[in-house]
Amino acid sequence: MKKTSNGILGHIIGFFNNDENFRLVFISSFFFASLCLIRDFFYVAAGITMIWAAYLVGYKFIYKKMIFRVRNRSLIYLFIGLATLTCILHCRHNFFRNMYIVCYMLFCFLFFYGIHAGRSKNSCRREVCALLDYLNAVTTIIMLAGLILLAIFPSGFKINGDSFAIHENRFVGILFNANVTAFYALMSIIFCNILWVMKKAVGKLHKKQIILYSICIFINSLALILTDSNDSLLLLIIYFWFIFFYVIFKGCKASFMHFLLRFIALIIAGVLIAAVLLTIRTLVQQGIALLFSISKPVNTPSPPKIPGTEVTPPPAQSTPTTFEHQNTNIDSGRFVIWKQSLGLFRLFPIFGVGKENIVEFGKYYLGGLKYGDFHNGLITIIISYGLAGFFTFMIFAITIAKSMLKAIFRYRNENRKDGRVLMYLTAFCSAYCAYSMFEVALLVDLSYRILIFWLLIGLAISYVNSYEHSAVLAHENIPDRSRSIYRIANYRHSSG
Repeated sequence: MKKTSNGILGHIIGFFNNDENFRLVFISSFFFASLCLIRDFFYVAAGITMIWAAYLVGYKFIYKKMIFRVRNRSLIYLFIGLATLTCILHCRHNFFRNMYIVCYMLFCFLFFYGIHAGRSKNSCRREVCALLDYLNAVTTIIMLAGLILLAIFPSGFKINGDSFAIHENRFVGILFNANVTAFYALMSIIFCNILWVMKKAVGKLHKKQIILYSICIFINSLALILTDSNDSLLLLIIYFWFIFFYVIFKGCKASFMHFLLRFIALIIAGVLIAAVLLTIRTLVQQGIALLFSISKPVNTPSPPKIPGTEVTPPPAQSTPTTFEHQNTNIDSGRFVIWKQSLGLFRLFPIFGVGKENIVEFGKYYLGGLKYGDFHNGLITIIISYGLAGFFTFMIFAITIAKSMLKAIFRYRNENRKDGRVLMYLTAFCSAYCAYSMFEVALLVDLSYRILIFWLLIGLAISYVNSYEHSAVLAHENIPDRSRSIYRIANYRHSSG
């Protein structure tokens, strides 16, 4: 038995019992699922890893009792229970597909948001640092490959219907959608920022790393600009704006005049940030268009022929490529689908229709929907799981937001010691929530974006737990009757 446990079988069991390995494999599956030509393979891999996730739920969270260490767990389980009830109420329609979405949401809560369960802040930080370094490196390579293809084939090309380099006047690289390309590039930029701060806080930021992060930021910034993605630009604007918000209000005195002056300064800062980023984007787009001389027809090499695939030559260009939206409609049709969502809400207001029933019910009751989702995370939740699920989720979200904001303003001394990591994580989470108002990427979506969002929230919560525990030890303004509760809760977090 001892030999077996130390042999190959023991290593295999140990690998699958490790939730860190699961997070790496699961997030990699969804990450590579956005690559052209091979995305179907990784979607299958992501489906298979759901079995692994189910095993870990039983082993880690039930048998090891980590399920009692997840912060705000009662709201999570209530939301999952209501979502399951919705699936049961509509069991005649895509029951197993809807339950798959419910399981996926549970795994997001437990394995990504729940990364803080039973672990110390330092343990979470080490794992997330390694994971972000890996994702950052792979993203930069993907963006660099896409930019090289753009330089060789400035008009782009298609293989089996997948566009490469450029599509509809916007940079896509080797990913299937310009908005997805933009999000990947933007995440790499923010990863570099967060990694820079985290490693500097513990004295592990070296000159070589600074150079590599600077190169990554340059390559991904160029890719982000050429995608002309307004959603990702909004995320970046609010990310910087929140940092200004923290700097301006962290020392605000309790007087109306001080608050008013800082509020005016915050508005001015937001306008300036937006103006500067929009100006930079326009100038770089025009400069790259001129540099590649793609305003005139050019003879480009034939795209590579891959055995078993069909290569489609690009159409003859009648207008110059400027890397700007061809669609002049500022909302890109979102107002139409948001209005359509009201029809389904009126019919199923309490428990919703279930995520996988949106298209089917929209076709039956509304005569068809323009898209399979509503390009808005909250609208998708309220249509999928009704007012019951929506209000439960919002209470959960507000509770998290309150804890994070309280931590970055109340425990500033600890934030300085940690390089203000929590402040940058809160800035990202706030910006992402604004981004999700124009994309489905909040919870009910099978994508890399969701996993990253909940992973960084889980890391932020590990910092919140650490700061609250430090406050208890220092007896900082916490009522006597609450100290024992905090002490017990944080002991469980740190000792697990």
